[in-house]
Amino acid sequence: MKKIWWEDRISSLSSFCNLSTEFNVIIPEVLKFIEANKSLFEEWVLDQWVDDRNLGRVQLWEGAWRVIPFPINCVGTTATDKDFELSEMVSFTKLFNTTTERVQEELPRIRKVFEETCPNTRAFLQDDIDGKILKSATISKLSPGTKINPHQGDVDSLRIHFPVVTDPGAWLSVRGRKRTWEIGEVFAFKDHNKHWAQHNGTHDRIIVILDYSIEQLIKYGIDLTDPDDEFEIDFD
Repeated sequence: MKKIWWEDRISSLSSFCNLSTEFNVIIPEVLKFIEANKSLFEEWVLDQWVDDRNLGRVQLWEGAWRVIPFPINCVGTTATDKDFELSEMVSFTKLFNTTTERVQEELPRIRKVFEETCPNTRAFLQDDIDGKILKSATISKLSPGTKINPHQGDVDSLRIHFPVVTDPGAWLSVRGRKRTWEIGEVFAFKDHNKHWAQHNGTHDRIIVILDYSIEQLIKYGIDLTDPDDEFEIDFD
């Protein structure tokens, strides 16, 4: 049977261990960060329609789904004026219907707020940021009545979901294996596996999404091979 959930393979990672054990410290910091940036949830709205290489233009989500950067000082969130145009934030500007200039204007403030509100969170993640294992992070808010349609992401990303605010009526499905988010339960899946979500509950569900480089994890000595994975890539 195809392997869907990968927590057992990354249990030795410093950041994963900290996310799993220090959630009572991390969650209040994340909530302070969100409160200080709540206006961005309305300004930077993820495009509902995206380009699919096989299906063309498709609707990714319906309802109210908001995502903002969580600037953990790694790829995509530390770009200077010199390298900004080459960073991951270029694709962010297109996806979130904003401009490079606007993101450049906001990023210094967002970083400062992160440093002020999330000192422990930053420390808990630092080893894997320094090791170039942890690529990027975002905060995702899913409101009741929202549906995220089936889609596939980056072939080099192992995606971690860290629950901040949960609702038993909200769920994620990866290749048909459904899970609800629970405080203290951190789970991981390969982003290129088809996944979708739906919120049938009563209040916002909030998580931190962290993307780890599969290539770097393998170099780190973590076995992420799956003989049943048609997308398996040899990074040697």
